[in-house]
Amino acid sequence: MKTYKPTTADLDRKLDSKIKEKFSANFMSNAKWKKLIDGLVENAELIKRINFRKVLDGRMGQLYITADLCYDFDYWNIGFEGMNSFNDWLLYKEIEWISFPTEFLNNKNNVESQNIEEIEKVLKKIGEFRISKNSNELKMNCYG
Repeated sequence: MKTYKPTTADLDRKLDSKIKEKFSANFMSNAKWKKLIDGLVENAELIKRINFRKVLDGRMGQLYITADLCYDFDYWNIGFEGMNSFNDWLLYKEIEWISFPTEFLNNKNNVESQNIEEIEKVLKKIGEFRISKNSNELKMNCYG
């Protein structure tokens, strides 16, 4: 039995409707996302964990950024392919926010940490983003 898989156009319409309903401002464009990902890839040694939340269903996951990611192979002008914990396509506009936790449990259940002050410096060099910070995380909002 075949299951229905929505097209990118279907997903786009659904996202646009949800975004209009839920938010009054969009802080990120696809071009800004590409610039952000390029900058994170260049500084991948600092990035150990990126969490994100999806607009449509509120599911949370992780983005995987490594130094060997390539534009036009791992990520494109509209989204990522498999660079996330859902191991599927993820359009940039699907992401409500991303966060960089100060501490987190790794795959071996050990506590790991990352320097969010250094990550914040990288973000500020890349561009202007809506970021907030506390002792637990650095968070970048994509909508407001």
